[in-house]
Amino acid sequence: MEKYQRHGINPLLISIATGQDVEHVSSRPTIAMLPGKYPKLIYKHLKTVNGEFPETIFRLTCAQCGKGGDYDLGTLVVPATVGEDEKRIEKIQALGYFRCKHCNTAGEWILSSRMRTMLAGKMVAAAALNVKNKQSDEVIFGEALIDNDFAPRWGSDAESYFLQKLVETPDNAYFWNRLGNTYYRGKRPELAAVAHEQALVKDMGQVESHFSLGQILFDCGEFEKAAEHLRQAVAFSHQYEHLPAYNLRELIVGALTILFAIYNKSDRKIDMLPKPGELEIAHFTKSEIAATAKLDFDIDPNRRETFYPLAEVYLGSRRIGLPPEKRSLLVRNSKANWPVASKVNKQKPSKKNKSRKKR
Repeated sequence: MEKYQRHGINPLLISIATGQDVEHVSSRPTIAMLPGKYPKLIYKHLKTVNGEFPETIFRLTCAQCGKGGDYDLGTLVVPATVGEDEKRIEKIQALGYFRCKHCNTAGEWILSSRMRTMLAGKMVAAAALNVKNKQSDEVIFGEALIDNDFAPRWGSDAESYFLQKLVETPDNAYFWNRLGNTYYRGKRPELAAVAHEQALVKDMGQVESHFSLGQILFDCGEFEKAAEHLRQAVAFSHQYEHLPAYNLRELIVGALTILFAIYNKSDRKIDMLPKPGELEIAHFTKSEIAATAKLDFDIDPNRRETFYPLAEVYLGSRRIGLPPEKRSLLVRNSKANWPVASKVNKQKPSKKNKSRKKR
């Protein structure tokens, strides 16, 4: 048996992504069957991705085949309402994504009495930390909702929600993006890559998927590929409507922060800012593209707010959605969507500087 099968892949994911009838897809797919450029590459680096999520190993019994196994439940979300521990345990949400190692089904699990005792212990420990204004790495209190009304018990329940949406609308890039986010939170970045690549096939301007792929590829040490997607996230941000302006700016600042790190790690060989060709694809006008050669901002990688003005430049008219007191750039009127700064701030030194170095 291929080692990858221990992690489990939903045949329906491959069916929708490739257009095959699900009956023609293996009931136990392997990594080799995943479509896209990045899943196999990312799978080789699983240990270096998703480091922000805890490892929460528990032994579960599959209700379908009756066999047990150890699974990583990831982050546990516990109801914040006061009640008996036993009832709260029944409503615990596990964000990790896993399928049965034996039959590849998901979503129906039997919790042993030992596991219930261990979960109760983790809840008590997390509550004690909350009293001290600290937070547990494994347990958070609250409720994880999808679209404000669906609370998935397991990561595979969240997957099923979005896969059903995609069965009905397979060309919906936004649903593909959200499915990718589900896999990423579930600590399955190789599956996240499948979904995010599909999102970009449907809509090359899906900013969140560009950012997510860039982040994953950066963690894998694939700096060139990561920078390509992160620059496109920046370039397409001026026309992206799926996020409020404030959240969109934060995402672009995140992209610029990683790009700045890549720029330095590559000895300034990998461009930090979108190239003219990338801006043209993102529907920038010639005057806007020319203006990017005149950007000059002081960036301090240790101060996130120093990236805000640069991010707002690329947000264009979308930054009008920011509250006035939150803006870093002045917006003179609603038609002004491209501020022009005074000097060149590109990755290569100006000709004037080059001539000085030769002397």
